[in-house]
Amino acid sequence: MDRLLREPGPHSRIETMAKLVADLEAGLLTQAEHRLALEVLGAFAADAEAEVRSAVAWQIHNSPLLTTDLADRLARDVARVAFPILRHVEMLTDELLLEIVAERDPHKQLAIAGRRRVSAEVASALVETGNLVTVVHLLRNRGAHVAAATLERAVERFGQIRTVADAVAARPELPLALVERLIAFVSEDIRRRLVDEHGLEPQLATRLAQRGREAATLRLLKPLLLRAEDAELMARHLNWQGRLTPHFLFRALCGGDLPLFVAGMAERSGIAIGSAEMLVWDDGALGLRTLFDAARIPAALYAPFRTAIRTAKESGFVGGLCEREAFQAEVLARLFEECGDIEEREVDELLLQVCDQPGASPPDMLLPLRA
Repeated sequence: MDRLLREPGPHSRIETMAKLVADLEAGLLTQAEHRLALEVLGAFAADAEAEVRSAVAWQIHNSPLLTTDLADRLARDVARVAFPILRHVEMLTDELLLEIVAERDPHKQLAIAGRRRVSAEVASALVETGNLVTVVHLLRNRGAHVAAATLERAVERFGQIRTVADAVAARPELPLALVERLIAFVSEDIRRRLVDEHGLEPQLATRLAQRGREAATLRLLKPLLLRAEDAELMARHLNWQGRLTPHFLFRALCGGDLPLFVAGMAERSGIAIGSAEMLVWDDGALGLRTLFDAARIPAALYAPFRTAIRTAKESGFVGGLCEREAFQAEVLARLFEECGDIEEREVDELLLQVCDQPGASPPDMLLPLRA
């Protein structure tokens, strides 16, 4: 305690806390000392510094010193404090876990998805509200009880992402109807395994794959299909309405509405469409960065935008050498593989805009242009 008075910083408190826990677990204290030490430990768990509270959580997450009340308090704390409690402590109730899942904190949801045991109800809530990374971790967790309806929902939300589809396909006891839906999205080796395990004819699997891809891309990335000459007018109209957002532009880009995407970037930047087009498709990074800055695209979103633009060029879609559906499927796969682990809430929200909405935009967006 003398050291805490001399050095009141967080590191001193963390070292004192660690020694306190060691003494408590060793059983070397008198009853009065033990009681006082527990009070001090509780004070450390309520410390003003998150760094100290996080150290407490990691120190006692697997200790008999962790009481139900203390676990509850730490689990409700900020994510860096709550993570070891949410991931490892088994005394937490499903009611508490469901409350925390409903907060939609991606780091807390990720911790819960990796628990040694996850109930069907909690798994369902994670699939319903979790981001891509959380859902993949949950599906790969063999200690998670994921009901058939929850697997169906995972496929409905993220089935077009190959990594998610493969994780669903690896779950035991898949319903045949779900197998047929997955055929469209899984990697080739997983598809062969599904065909073998469920006795599907290879020709049927091929037809299911083609039909499923077409249905999914039309549902998830339905393009506006504007004529090129209408793109500038549409971009100006949406900007005037305050609806030409980075999310809208990203969806247009991933959906294959490249003229609308370029026109929208030009409109937000206040430059000519020809200049915007040159900057978008230029191979240098500097021009694109300049355009992003001028269009007020948040810096956190540069990576997914760049990935989608690079995919449009490398797939041949820009030059008309790649079909729209094939481009959409490829860009979704690359976005998850390259950007799915980025720990930015804005990126999570952007990817969800692309992967978890039934249509690109409401039909009435076009009505003012037809008047």
